[in-house]
Amino acid sequence: MLLLDRQAWLFSVKTFLAALAALYIGLAGNLSRPYWAMATVYIVTQPMLGPTRAKGVYRIVGTLIAGAATLWMLPHLVETPLLLSAAMSLWLSACLFIALLNRGPRGYAFLLAGYTTAFIGFPAVTSPDTIFDTVVARSEEIILGTVVAVLFASLFFPSSARPMLRARIGSWMGDAAQWCRQILLRGQAHGPRNRLAADLVQFEALIEFLRRDDPRHAGSAVSMERLRERMLLMLPVLSSIADRLGALRAGGRALPPGLEPLVQDIAQWLEHPGRASSAEHDALRARILALKPAVDGELDHLLLVTLLLRLEELVDLWQDCATLQDAIEHGSAPRDTAHYRVRAERIGDARHVDYGMALFSAASAGVALMTYCALWIGLGWEGGGNGAMMAAVAAAFFAAQDDPAPSMLQFLLWAIVASGVAAVYLFGVFPAVHDFGSLALVLAVIFLPLGLLLHRPKTALIGLPLTVNLVALLNVQNTYNANIQSFINSSVAMFIGIGFAVVMTRVFRSVGAEWTARRLVRQGWVTLAEAAEGHGQQDRQRFAARMLDLLGLLAPRLAATPEGSDIASVDMLTEARIGLNILQLRRARHGLPAASMQAIETILDDVAAHYRAQVAQRRPLPAPPALQARLEASLQRVQTVEAGKARDEALMGVLGLRYALFPEQLAVTQGGVS
Repeated sequence: MLLLDRQAWLFSVKTFLAALAALYIGLAGNLSRPYWAMATVYIVTQPMLGPTRAKGVYRIVGTLIAGAATLWMLPHLVETPLLLSAAMSLWLSACLFIALLNRGPRGYAFLLAGYTTAFIGFPAVTSPDTIFDTVVARSEEIILGTVVAVLFASLFFPSSARPMLRARIGSWMGDAAQWCRQILLRGQAHGPRNRLAADLVQFEALIEFLRRDDPRHAGSAVSMERLRERMLLMLPVLSSIADRLGALRAGGRALPPGLEPLVQDIAQWLEHPGRASSAEHDALRARILALKPAVDGELDHLLLVTLLLRLEELVDLWQDCATLQDAIEHGSAPRDTAHYRVRAERIGDARHVDYGMALFSAASAGVALMTYCALWIGLGWEGGGNGAMMAAVAAAFFAAQDDPAPSMLQFLLWAIVASGVAAVYLFGVFPAVHDFGSLALVLAVIFLPLGLLLHRPKTALIGLPLTVNLVALLNVQNTYNANIQSFINSSVAMFIGIGFAVVMTRVFRSVGAEWTARRLVRQGWVTLAEAAEGHGQQDRQRFAARMLDLLGLLAPRLAATPEGSDIASVDMLTEARIGLNILQLRRARHGLPAASMQAIETILDDVAAHYRAQVAQRRPLPAPPALQARLEASLQRVQTVEAGKARDEALMGVLGLRYALFPEQLAVTQGGVS
């Protein structure tokens, strides 16, 4: 399929020409390692312009930081190799820790700063007096390769991120509409919701790429941010609607009069988000308001009231999303926020951050590097520095994965393949090459096919280690000076360094998807307990963003957990709804009479205790029956409060907790809640 992909060939040819240009300039400028400029082109260039510019900027920043750190460490510690190795390992761990806390493109700068010190420092231990020149040369090579890569990506057939973003948004809106139609017309449906949440986790990086894509697209980036804010709120609203409709349809009952045609019309309206007009939105909203019954103690009426409130939220959110989608299609900024149906402020950074796991992963990489260095120093292996460089790269590059060892083994495999190809070129092809033109022709034979692999994310995991390691091993200079002993020594050191990192990672670092899923679930429980206790961030939108970020991280791990695992039964979207109901109760309780307010406080204390117990026992637990009784008593009590916003929000919060915590025990009697 790649061989027939016209865009892949265009990308490969453009990248190869950029790499040749960088190599030619490096050779003409007599740089010490011009091949690193060529390698940088392949590392930086992405299929789209925005990611290329972003990666280029952060690569330059990371290289300059690494150069400064090496200039500080090496002269002071070169006489004590173990201390120098320890300093390099600590630096790698510190940079990797910061990189793991930044899941967006910015993290690449710190990742690069961590292992680039190994690339600069370890080869210079035998000639520390030249370290300044080495740092300058490395910076020149990286900057040269980056500038050339960005220039070629910008000037020759630039590929904008906007078409891909429009396709992703259209796919998300289509999946959300399909899920909502399934809920409205056929009841419960759980299929696409984890995928929708996982997609939203990626939206922040896409927004960053869009900002760097083209200054003319700045308005689209703002629209993307506003769209993501509303998408985050939509998922728990849809889940809540599914529960309310399921309760009203329980036992094969028909929906209350007027509700069935309303949900069918909403489902039909969702089919074409691009044509969602304000008139249709206003008409649907008026029909929702007309169906609201009086609150009289009947559970069916309570369910209907809360369902209609959620439907009202849904049509408001959907209309806003359709408006923003149209703005993104036209590359414009959104209209003034006064035109929006839903108030949504900028969320800021509400991502989940696992400091413990980040520290564990970063420390493991540092230990792997330090252990290899101790072995290298103990053996007195003159060519072992190349292995230290590759151990640092392998340990750092895959540190964000639950179990990095399989990816590291694949990296080792393709490094071995690259070494074999490099040997053929160095000792079989290059002796017959006498000018740059013939060099370009022989390089094209292998690098053009490799460029095809870099065009797609899945095959890039093969293409990148092949390409970058091949460029480094070819060691193209102004003069041909290949030495088979030196080549074998460097290659073996590279294999041993990567292999050593694999072994150390397998021993100290590898964890399964289920282990990580449990950590994520426990963090969600801690967040809910803090919300019930009144700690932490109490903003509804920020809380939803935090919980759905957890869901997006959790979804692929739950899919990989063993069948029958108790953690697979946890529904983080339901937990997010519970959290939103908690926040609604905390806000509403101040407008209730003293007795009702005290009852709400007791309920919140019980909810917090329930989630703290789950955290302590590290497994899901059934909610205590006493909490069910308190929720039912509060439902009866709050209905007697004078009508108003506080009463409506309290009813929605209590009923939402009652149904989410005890979904199988909700029974309807003639008089109310039993």
